[in-house]
Amino acid sequence: MSADPARVFAIEDLGEREREALVSAATWYAKYHERMIAELADDPSALAVMRREHFQALHDGLRTLGVRLRPPAGIRVGD
Repeated sequence: MSADPARVFAIEDLGEREREALVSAATWYAKYHERMIAELADDPSALAVMRREHFQALHDGLRTLGVRLRPPAGIRVGD
């Protein structure tokens, strides 16, 4: 997945319903994939590391937006 940086807007540019929808979707995604990420906690492969880092960024972003989720194994809290 990629996004065109020239077309990405700040979260403040979104309407309230748009923000709520994005936060809700991201929260669902994080909860849905939590078990899969936990299964990769001890996997040293490049793919597993990349998936953990991507999930870490999602988890950190949701925390910044006020969503508190229990992190799965292999994911740090509040770095």
